[in-house]
Amino acid sequence: MRVMDFINDLRAVITFFTVIPIGGPHDVSRALRNAWLAIIIVPVITGLLPGLFGYYLSHLIHSGLLVSSITYLLLLILTGLNHIDGFADVIDALMVRGGSVEDRVRVLKDPHRGGSASVAMVVLLVILAVSSLPNLMRILWQSLFMAEIVSKSSCCLCGVVGKEPGHRGGLGWQLTRYSKERVHLIIIALIIGLAITYLLLGLIGVLIALISIVSSILLFLALQESLGGRCW
Repeated sequence: MRVMDFINDLRAVITFFTVIPIGGPHDVSRALRNAWLAIIIVPVITGLLPGLFGYYLSHLIHSGLLVSSITYLLLLILTGLNHIDGFADVIDALMVRGGSVEDRVRVLKDPHRGGSASVAMVVLLVILAVSSLPNLMRILWQSLFMAEIVSKSSCCLCGVVGKEPGHRGGLGWQLTRYSKERVHLIIIALIIGLAITYLLLGLIGVLIALISIVSSILLFLALQESLGGRCW
């Protein structure tokens, strides 16, 4: 029974954080309850796979920009565009001038709201990501693997240190609640992630990962303050 429970936990996490269909019920609450698993499981799919694909593709296509574009597109597809979508929503909310916190939160939650500022920032984000990858071609899969470890670690740690949203039952509320309850598992998964980073990229990789995680948490806390504790 415990083995099946663990398998279902893995299914829920992979189904929630990626677009990989692996069967089983799509249980969002189960996925968020076990989000700590995403730190060491999901990066294999969303970081390692596109990284290896791009690395070997670079041996066939001698255009760093083209390889980077294809690799980054594959990464976005595997994550279901969640990073881009969330980034655009936050930009839309921050662009509300002179409004109340409620106005910004309303814009944040509006799936049909999309301003020119968010479009421009998404384009800039994509350009920066694609233009940086050619410089990492020799360590492409290691870098993307680390980046996804950092991404999922930051997500879980933001749930640990962030404010619990006032509306109970939402995704942010569940992630915050479960992260605070399972902080010990998050720390263990983070240590494993940093150990993997050390084996792949050495101390410099670990240092970059830690700086990125701390920066992400500080940015998240600032956004939560701007949005009245409801930045999820």
